[in-house]
This record gives sequence, C-alpha cells and structure tokens, in this order.
Amino acid sequence: MASLLLIIICVYLTLNSYVQTSVVVSEDQYGNPDWKMAMKQIEELQKIVKNMDDYSKIVKRQNGRIAQLESRVRFLEAIVRLEENGPVDLQTHEKGIEFNGTNAISKGSLKRKGRLLSLQPTTVPIETVAFFAYSTSAIPASITHHILIFDNTVTNVGNAYHPHTGTFIAPRSGFYVFTWTIRLNGAMHHTTELLVDNNIINSIYLNPNNAIDGGVTGTVVVHVNQGDDVFVRTGLRYNNGDIKSDSDGRSSFAGWILI
Repeated sequence: MASLLLIIICVYLTLNSYVQTSVVVSEDQYGNPDWKMAMKQIEELQKIVKNMDDYSKIVKRQNGRIAQLESRVRFLEAIVRLEENGPVDLQTHEKGIEFNGTNAISKGSLKRKGRLLSLQPTTVPIETVAFFAYSTSAIPASITHHILIFDNTVTNVGNAYHPHTGTFIAPRSGFYVFTWTIRLNGAMHHTTELLVDNNIINSIYLNPNNAIDGGVTGTVVVHVNQGDDVFVRTGLRYNNGDIKSDSDGRSSFAGWILI
C-alpha cells in the first residue's frame, strides 16, 4: 500500500512539474515583450514579401506595356521614313519588309498609316455625321488586306470620309452604323472586312461560282472613338479577281452616327 502511495505521489509531482514548465514556456512565448516584438516583426516581413510579389506583377505588366509602346514608336518612325522617301500609292501592293527584327509589315500598310497621319479628323462639334460613297469602276482586289477605295462621294456630312484613301475618320466619339456592298460575278470571289482602329468588326463573303451576278452587304453597329479610322479591306484568304462596280450595280461604303 505504501508503495502504491509512493507511486501516486511521484506521478503527481511529475505532472505538476510538466504543467509548470508549460506555463513558463507559454509565458515566454506570449508574455515576453521581446517575443511579442519578434512575432510582430515576422508578420510585418510577411506583409512586405506579399507586397513585393504584388509590385513584381505590376512591374511585369508595365514592362509589357512599355515594350508595346516602344514597338509602336518604331512603327511610326518607319511610317515617317517611308513617307519621306516618296509619295503614297495605296493602289500599289508592296512586298513585306523586315522591321527591327519584328514581324514583316507590308509597305502598303505602312503607306496607309503614313497617309492617315496627314489626315486630321474634323474637330468642330458636329451634330450629324454621315457619308455614302461608291466606286466608279472595278476595284482590283486579288491582294490580301487590300484597302478598297470608294472614290465617288455622294454624301459627306462632316467631311469625315476621305475618298482618296477609302477611309472614314471619326470626328467625334459615339455609336455608328456602317454598311458596305460588294458586287461580284463569274469566277470572282472575295472575303471583305470592316475594321475600326485596325480591329476587324465584321466580314462577308460571296462566291458567284460562275452562276450569278450579284452583291453581298455587311452591316455593323459599333462604338467608335474620335480619331479612329474605319475602312473596308479584302480578307486574309478567298480573294480572286476584281470587285465589280458600274451603272448596273455599285460597290459602295456608307456610315452615319447614331448617338
């Protein structure tokens, strides 16, 4: 019996010593001012690391944007050099040129941009903007991404359509309606696209297959920012022969502002 009592006393003393040690450790961790300061500094360091990760992502995005802007500057410089070397001829298709190690760019595209630099959209407040133009003759259009020139202007309220380039430049921001009609016959077949600020908005395709002489029309309703250029061009593929336009049926381009 005495042995059992002795064992119980030893167990009690051992457990009591463990509890006291745990309390001391707990006090050292959570009651010691130095320990609290160390934990606070660790939390602050964790926040700094997280912020640095966020800043790194922001810097990465900004670097990408800077690279895009630098590429844009080089593109515009190439336009200026090309414009200085000779007159602009939008009907001429040139071979691609290598541009500071980037993708090849067609001189025809550069010439179009150079021409647009010299065109200033109407900045006087205009309530109504509308235009309608058609081609007076067949349009050679077997070339990829060839801008279609609708040279005869019937309506041009606001003077924002430029018949020598086939380009409309928005005099003010708003929602616009644009429509274009392409006439084809025989073995001719074409895909044509309407672009706003170099973004394809819609495309249409017609293949008469030597069976019909007819036309196809595309229409878009789109928001256009002031100074954006709008034009119709041939698509990436499916382009063969001329686009017809005569007194029996006109190929045309029109647009007007909604709101």
